[in-house]
Amino acid sequence: MRLWRSGNGGQCRGGLLLAAAWMIAIAARADRVELTDGRVLEGRFARLPGVAVDPLGDSAGPSGGESILMCDDELTRTMVAKRRVAQVDEAPLDPGMERIAIPQRVPEDGRRVMGIGSILAATPFDAFGRRILSLATASGRVDVVQGITEITPRWVRVEGIHTEKPLLLDMRLATSSIPREVLAKIVSQQVDRSDSQQRLRVVRLLLQAERYDDARRELDAVLEAFPELNNLAQERRSLAKLSAVKLLDEILMRGRVGQDRLALKLLDAFPADDADGETLEAVREARDAYRSRRELAGRLVSMLREMVGRLDDDDEETRRAAGAMVEEMEREMSFSTLDRLATFERVGTDAGLPPDRAVAIAINGWLQGAAAGNDNLKVALSAVRVRGLLRDYLRAADEPARNAAWAALRNEEAFDAGTLAGIAAAMRPPLDPPPATSPGLHEISARGIDGRDVRCLVQLPPEYDPLRRYPVIVSLHASWSTPLNQIEWWAGMPGADGLRLGQATRHGAIVVAPAWAREQQSAYDYSAAEHAVVLASLREAMRRFSIDSDRVFLSGHSMGGDAAWDIGLAHPDLWAGVIVVSAAAGRYVNHYWPNARGLPIYVVGGELDAGTLQRNAMDLDRYLSKGFDVTYVEYRGRGHEHFSDETLRIFDWMARRKRGFFPRTIDVLTMRPWDRFFWWLEMEGAPPRTMALPEQWPLPPGTRPFGMEGKVNAGNAISVHCGAERVRVWLSPELVDFRQPLTVTADGRVLHKGPITADERLLLEDLRLRADRQHPFWAMVEAVRGPKK
Repeated sequence: MRLWRSGNGGQCRGGLLLAAAWMIAIAARADRVELTDGRVLEGRFARLPGVAVDPLGDSAGPSGGESILMCDDELTRTMVAKRRVAQVDEAPLDPGMERIAIPQRVPEDGRRVMGIGSILAATPFDAFGRRILSLATASGRVDVVQGITEITPRWVRVEGIHTEKPLLLDMRLATSSIPREVLAKIVSQQVDRSDSQQRLRVVRLLLQAERYDDARRELDAVLEAFPELNNLAQERRSLAKLSAVKLLDEILMRGRVGQDRLALKLLDAFPADDADGETLEAVREARDAYRSRRELAGRLVSMLREMVGRLDDDDEETRRAAGAMVEEMEREMSFSTLDRLATFERVGTDAGLPPDRAVAIAINGWLQGAAAGNDNLKVALSAVRVRGLLRDYLRAADEPARNAAWAALRNEEAFDAGTLAGIAAAMRPPLDPPPATSPGLHEISARGIDGRDVRCLVQLPPEYDPLRRYPVIVSLHASWSTPLNQIEWWAGMPGADGLRLGQATRHGAIVVAPAWAREQQSAYDYSAAEHAVVLASLREAMRRFSIDSDRVFLSGHSMGGDAAWDIGLAHPDLWAGVIVVSAAAGRYVNHYWPNARGLPIYVVGGELDAGTLQRNAMDLDRYLSKGFDVTYVEYRGRGHEHFSDETLRIFDWMARRKRGFFPRTIDVLTMRPWDRFFWWLEMEGAPPRTMALPEQWPLPPGTRPFGMEGKVNAGNAISVHCGAERVRVWLSPELVDFRQPLTVTADGRVLHKGPITADERLLLEDLRLRADRQHPFWAMVEAVRGPKK
């Protein structure tokens, strides 16, 4: 158990943790380090000059020159840039972590496993903590008989046990990855049920693992078997309080991610007998907040309905249109969309405000967000028609249909770039999702550059609302897995009711899993076709589902991780972060490393993954030595696998990251013709000597990446350094001030100097093609020059 919490949930009440001396069981840690992003690492720390350096070797710190901080918590070794450390709390090693030894016949001699390939199969652990692990090796399939030899709150040690040909292997698994009932059977085999102290050790183990309900049930059984321990009744109540605090944290998290019905249901059924006064007060406040917002929504809709009734009797069409919008608000009102009426609540409810102006404020807020404050009802109703025409434009299958929508838009009084952008950001996705094949699971198709339609699975979280934005994980499968396996890894297996209860479900994230590779493909090709499939799948999902484009994470396993690493660095403007599991850095990744400067990356691997760390060390060292936002997690004694143990920490990492789409400075490298768009800067026609197609690998002598730089300067000016034939600078009010003259230069040449005007047709096409409804471009400046050699 920790006195702190690394996630976004509320903190456990410290007083409860100190209820009795026998329960003060803090995990054994030498130090506690808080990172600049708020994450906390605990363990034994070392400073290293490189990720592949032995922390016990002579080259490990602390000499002051090492740029990498390594935390060893006996399950993993986590490495981050030393520059990312915000605070260090040194503390003596606490021996209080409960460790339960499981006797097994561990060989003293045998062949030591130096590398592990893919895991072909693993039998469940039996009641004695044994299983058979089948591994892929260079000489074929190898079956290893393993046994759990030690259980701690955070990890279990699994070792090879004595057989005719014993193998020496010390593997660590997260305790949370072992099913509760299996762990209980294994522990019960080692505990003398007639010994109260042994039974209490189990309680401490569960307590330190923060399995408070399990700890309370075990303590209840101890108190029933040993009535003389009735002095522990207070500790039982403390456990109940801890359990209540943890339940409240879960409820509040579900509310934050948009699962309000579930949160309210759990609040109404909260076990009051188990909680202390502080927790019950927090429950009451949360419940009252929900009820007051629900009442506010009803009151605002009633006021609007009454105001519509007071509109000018001579204009029935206006009253009918305004009434239809109020009906829409009532029908689609949720705890997420209620904030759109914040300006109406603050200003429009003033009794002295004419009803037409009040209704206009509400309609504009509903269409474009609370910041839209126009109080002209005629313009507001025109904006309603603009929304419909915008939807028509984005749904149109051909140019004539788009031209018709464009012509109608230009006749609307509310038609301008600001209104288009505001409506696009707040409207439903323009395309309808296909019917679900199971709860929340949809299948869409994306078209690749070869004209082939590629299947893509999309899993939605519970209580999905198309008017709320959701984070998304684009997950690329391995050669030995499928898109459905990726859905299962992130969102969990379906239960009897078809609902998935994994971490993506808990955290309210959408999972997009395209069938990005060819059948029987065994290695990533670094090709344009692969890039196109992944990006097309994301954009098609954005057209059909409500995705927060600033919280899009790209992930992949094994071969899919290779792809995610490359595609992430090739298109760093698209992602809030990249997560690669059991992946190898190769080819373009080795050259694109500067592109990681503003791209958070989370790398997970196994200590025994057959030389993968050595292949990745050069790039990881580059990132970490420069202070980039990169985390490398290495599991002890593990090989080439999926590492579901790490899911909780990955979600904690993702929750702290958000893309910034309009950086003031761009400095990137590219080597492929299709890696040409970076945030607001685009090029075509780089010098041929800087480009290298995948089939040209290894690189021809003298090949160097092509560099692109862009900077927003003081005085509403942009300067670009890019020696390509064609350079485009895409503009938005989020980047420059459209109210002031703008200067754009490229390689010293003035491309534009003077006022900048929004181009509504360009904005519409950008919305259609990129499908980013939060950050459309409003204008573009282009430079064309002759080809360079």
